[in-house]
Amino acid sequence: MEEQKQGGTSYGNIFKTTFLFGFVQVFKAVIAIVKNKLVAILIGPEGMGLLGIFSSTIQMVQTGAGLGINQSAVRDVAEAKGSGNHERISKIIKVTNKVVIFTGLLGCLVTLILSHYLSIWTLGDTTYTISYCILALVVALNIINEGKQALLKGVRHLRALAYASMLGTVVGLVTAIPLYYFFGKEGIVPELLIASILALLVSQYFVNRIPVENIALSIRETIYESRPMVKMGVALMFVTLLQSITAFAINAFIRNRGGLSDVGYFSAGSNILSAYFGMIITALMTDYYPRIAAVNHDNSEIQNELNKQSMVSVVLCCPLIVLFIALMPLFVTILYSEEFMPTLDYLRFGIFWTVITICSNQVDMILIAKNNSRVFIAISVIVRAIQLVLCVILYNYFGILGLGISYGLLGVLHMVIMTTVVQRLYGIHFTKEFVNIGVVVLLFTIIATIIGSVQDGVYRYVAALSLVVIASYYSYIVSKRKLGIDAVQFIRNKIKK
Repeated sequence: MEEQKQGGTSYGNIFKTTFLFGFVQVFKAVIAIVKNKLVAILIGPEGMGLLGIFSSTIQMVQTGAGLGINQSAVRDVAEAKGSGNHERISKIIKVTNKVVIFTGLLGCLVTLILSHYLSIWTLGDTTYTISYCILALVVALNIINEGKQALLKGVRHLRALAYASMLGTVVGLVTAIPLYYFFGKEGIVPELLIASILALLVSQYFVNRIPVENIALSIRETIYESRPMVKMGVALMFVTLLQSITAFAINAFIRNRGGLSDVGYFSAGSNILSAYFGMIITALMTDYYPRIAAVNHDNSEIQNELNKQSMVSVVLCCPLIVLFIALMPLFVTILYSEEFMPTLDYLRFGIFWTVITICSNQVDMILIAKNNSRVFIAISVIVRAIQLVLCVILYNYFGILGLGISYGLLGVLHMVIMTTVVQRLYGIHFTKEFVNIGVVVLLFTIIATIIGSVQDGVYRYVAALSLVVIASYYSYIVSKRKLGIDAVQFIRNKIKK
């Protein structure tokens, strides 16, 4: 069997970790839905609006002040872990702890200095200046907590990371309900603060279980060791910021050319794809990145991990993709309403961007694992420029449908650019076996999209559900014969436990 011939992580282990974090993402989504429903009842639309503004502002400051350390630290810790040098691991963990405390304090200071202006910019007056001063602590705690979870990812304490993530979500629910019940909108700021404190304590509990040596580090040594981490982190932060700016520009263009309704359809479609496939992509990437970071100097081993992870990804996602396409009208109706049916035009083609992204993201991660920030930023700038041009041109001609087509084309172009660059730089590429399976999954997606355009509801759902069964059987056969994984038996064993 192939996994026995190749080194590195086995298909079975990749499947298990993907299943674990898939469960974590579903758990968090369910808790989030319950929390949103209860909170909406307790504080009403106005309170939800205030909570949304506070949350988005906190996230914005976190992204900037955090310097991307929550992502780049994973690489450095995983690389140290892969070296097997315990002293080196201890040193990088200590450096990471010091850096995230610095970035946490930076985020706190920035929020305090801007509190007066943040209140005016977000809510129209200075009424909430004190609230933003308190939320400065939330920013600091969240940045430090993300750093702690980066340590757990880097050393691949995956069960601890899963527990910390789930407990943090539960803490948010448990603290929110009584505070909102007794204090209404006045409980928003205390809830955010208490939840962030408890979430950090949970993460710290699991981080304390990582065995480390007591190493003394001077300020000069800390700065020297943290340079690569900060350099890559800033690059990741820039890419995230660039993505936000591009999305803002596209939304502004749509609003000016087509009106708020089209913005609403586009946003609804994007949110549905992010909610459904965001969970899948997060589950797939959580353990993959630390694995390739640990072997970032061995191109053959990275190629091995890339193809194994990609194989598991497409096999797992095949029935989920077809099921999503089959139930798209239902997703739109449940999450929004019948008024949002025009968003289906975007979803039918935007889905191809998501399908391709599942694999192209794994190629992206190679540049990050290699710490090649220049090329990573250059490609990001090119891709965002292409995205903007495609969206403007195709929206002008085809409206919402054009936005879907533009994102589908963007996925293809992004994959071509990334795979070409990574192959030229490092000789890393997809194997023929993976490409063949990927093409089959893409064909399933195309057939499902054609079926989804059938007008007759009965025929559409019968054909779509039949295709789901066929896709599930295909994934089962491939996973059993090619990967040595019996998914049905695996799930049965989990249920028995």
